[in-house]
Amino acid sequence: MRGRMVVWMVAAAVLALGGLARAAHEGQLDRAGLQKQAAANKALERYMRYNGYPDMAEVRPIIDQPPWDDHEVTLYYIGARKEISFARARVLGHPSVYSTRYERTLTDADIRVLKEHRSQLAGAAPGNTSDTGCKGSAAERAECAASRAESAADRVDIAAVRTEKAADRTEAIVDKMTASGRTAKRQQ
Repeated sequence: MRGRMVVWMVAAAVLALGGLARAAHEGQLDRAGLQKQAAANKALERYMRYNGYPDMAEVRPIIDQPPWDDHEVTLYYIGARKEISFARARVLGHPSVYSTRYERTLTDADIRVLKEHRSQLAGAAPGNTSDTGCKGSAAERAECAASRAESAADRVDIAAVRTEKAADRTEAIVDKMTASGRTAKRQQ
């Protein structure tokens, strides 16, 4: 019980700190934004050339900086149940190594969340995701602000799912360590 509480406290702290870091460099990418990221990362560009455009893509900050650059680009291929992330690593202070950062299989829960919250790259209006200012009449500004708030809530939902998965993995590791500690004591 105590271990579970510690895991949840750590998860909450990570989520809170992660939210602050994400504010600077995060969000879904439309086709133009993805092309811009691919132009800056040769591994990402090469992967997309051979595998096509993903169903969804996003930019996320990288907190564990060295040697990684400040952000990663994550692609989601729902039909292939695949999540793959690309980042640049720094050598002598310059982001000159282009690499796959990680690759994993999407679970049913991941796919459900992505389907609920995605905006298809093919269906996104050009420049729609990069415009952060609300303009027009009061009603248009209110609608824009509501849309932005909904997008922020979607990102929080996705982060909560990821945090819960991390907490579950941490709890499983703690349980395993506790069990092996008991076994070691019995053997003594």
